[in-house]
Amino acid sequence: MSELKWWEKPIRMGRHEWMADLARIKDRDLDVIAREKAEVWNINCEWVIGAPGIAPGMGWTTTFNTEKFTKYPDLGDFDMLREYVPHAKAHGIHPLSYLNMHWYSYEFGKQHPDWLQIMADGRAYGDVNPLYGSGTTLCVNSGWRDWAFDLVREAMKTGLDGVFLDGPVVFPGCCYCDACVARFTEQYGRPQPRDEDWADPLFKEFVDFREQSMAHFLKDAGDAMREINPDGVIFLNAGSWHGGAWRVARDIAAVGPYQQFNGAEAFYHLGHHTETLFWSMAAKHLVAGNKPAIVFVHHCLGTWHYLPLPRIETVLAGAQTVACGAGTWLAAFEYSIENAREETIEPMREINGFLRSVEPYCTAAESMADIALLYSGQSSKYYISRIGELFTDVEAGHEQDLTFKSGSGEVVVDWAARKQRCDKWQGDTYRGWFNALSRQHVPFDVILEAGLTDGSLSRYKTLIIGNASCLSEAQKAAITRFVAEGGNLVGEFEAGEYDERGNETDSTLRAELGIGQIAGAFKPATVEEYINLGDAAHPLLGSFHEGRWLARPVNALQVVPTDATEAAGYYMNPIGKVYTKPAGTSEWPAIVCSQPAGRVAYLAGLFSEFYGVYRMEDLEQLLVDVVKWAHGEPLPVRVRAPRTVEVECYTQPEHKRIVLHLVNNTADMQRPMCELIPVHDIEIELTSGEVASVRSARGVDVRMEPIDGGVWLTVPVLEVYDLIIIEMG
Repeated sequence: MSELKWWEKPIRMGRHEWMADLARIKDRDLDVIAREKAEVWNINCEWVIGAPGIAPGMGWTTTFNTEKFTKYPDLGDFDMLREYVPHAKAHGIHPLSYLNMHWYSYEFGKQHPDWLQIMADGRAYGDVNPLYGSGTTLCVNSGWRDWAFDLVREAMKTGLDGVFLDGPVVFPGCCYCDACVARFTEQYGRPQPRDEDWADPLFKEFVDFREQSMAHFLKDAGDAMREINPDGVIFLNAGSWHGGAWRVARDIAAVGPYQQFNGAEAFYHLGHHTETLFWSMAAKHLVAGNKPAIVFVHHCLGTWHYLPLPRIETVLAGAQTVACGAGTWLAAFEYSIENAREETIEPMREINGFLRSVEPYCTAAESMADIALLYSGQSSKYYISRIGELFTDVEAGHEQDLTFKSGSGEVVVDWAARKQRCDKWQGDTYRGWFNALSRQHVPFDVILEAGLTDGSLSRYKTLIIGNASCLSEAQKAAITRFVAEGGNLVGEFEAGEYDERGNETDSTLRAELGIGQIAGAFKPATVEEYINLGDAAHPLLGSFHEGRWLARPVNALQVVPTDATEAAGYYMNPIGKVYTKPAGTSEWPAIVCSQPAGRVAYLAGLFSEFYGVYRMEDLEQLLVDVVKWAHGEPLPVRVRAPRTVEVECYTQPEHKRIVLHLVNNTADMQRPMCELIPVHDIEIELTSGEVASVRSARGVDVRMEPIDGGVWLTVPVLEVYDLIIIEMG
């Protein structure tokens, strides 16, 4: 194996955010600061502010001396980068510079009106939507590009190992500046459309144009950086898995080839529902880009930036991130460090210190999972169902004060509104599959569309495509080959019904999934509709007895299966009202399965989205039963533990070693989490061959019992996060 570059090894990034008090650093001992970052924060890579993100949009100023740019006034002649970078390097920290490239003052924007991002109505985006309350933003296709590339070059001259670009962002509804109109017209023969019209092929080209503009900007910025340091690294905030990321032109599939890290924010915010596996979901999605990944976590209490996160939230952020294969990034704010030092510093010392100690067991580690979950970026961008019945206005039915509400029942006609609904479906689909598999301790990786055709699929035995509705013919053909060669497949709803741009097409996957025709859809309903699993439980339904009813997904299709399939449950006839007698079982199957070569299961509804929103235990179990039936053989790791215990499995072939990451998410039933409940006597059955020794990174006395083909392990206690290291014989 070739020597890994520094950025290919486990990374623990940090950022000391001084905000508008940058001048305070001038009176500090810089070597003491750098030593604390290395020995207390336990980081090995640091972002040092080069162009600040400070109100009212001071990204046009620098913290370092250069004749080409305006210096941040409070720093005077003090060169923050040149003064600090040598100290960071002396303590083994790789210094990168944070360059704000999305937030500029109105004053600066007025000096360069042709650089502004322009909305379809001709107004500057920042005039309509002031950034952070005051400020505007600039366009990646305008003359600002050259200004930005010069900034990168000048920053790199200070001795940095690389740069992080905070932004640029192509904001929603942008951009219609002269440069964008000229470039788009040259490429497509006419200007970009002014309205969000998903029936217009040119609008879809515009969606792609925006993302490619970001990619071209990053590529050229990287070229500028390498003029100064050929070994430098560059990356930007590339966006995460949430549906609707196309609105800000973020996609790791587009920018990934031009950056050394796939990184994205996963900032905790109060007042919003936060997933238990919040950081895990971000990490696995970023790792799917097949390069080092970083999850960004502000060590602050949401938008109260000068208060730290509770200890447990900070520690879990690092644990989930590394357990899922990514590197950590923690940003702490100066006032938090000053006024709540112990609460701010100690959680970083704790988690990063542990990660530092286990770094050898996370280096060049390969996932043991043989199940892949497809995250379809194409579907997130272009999917709009053509089945009109699905867009009936419903809401989560609820009963209160002897009244019942469940939506207007009218059909949503507006295509933009339909797209918003489909965006949410795609996000909730990922959320549903991810949570169900993780909670049931099913090892899995996330892959992107590129993984279908680049050979990556060959290492998996089972592929879950969910509602990957928008796939190219080459991608569908790859899935068909995978099944023909013995691979197993799980799909649902409108998987493969459209091409990669969301256009209707004759689905070449429909027959593969066992569907002859989609005849229509049930009227969406959030109450009192059911699935009948039948009088003789199908082997696919391993956890359910015959005659069981399950809640019907809100979005359910009426499909005609092919002759080669078997039904494993039928939708019941619509009841239509609460407290009303059931109307019997319909002719429409809810689940069908077949075994053409590998095993294939198809769910005729948005089951994963339904679980992602409603979290019914039966739906979680059903999703996992379907996957286990399709997989057809024991999982490489079988775990007996509460569902709040996350287990991720890796191998290090060069060391003949297996490493299990155990994360305890068993908390006190609220966010932010304040207390974790220790878990005892976790049992793990591992198919591994002969085992020489087992130990815990925390020093817990793990009990080992050899069994046929592997080993049985008992972990007596899991506090927060542990690694079980298994040396093979």
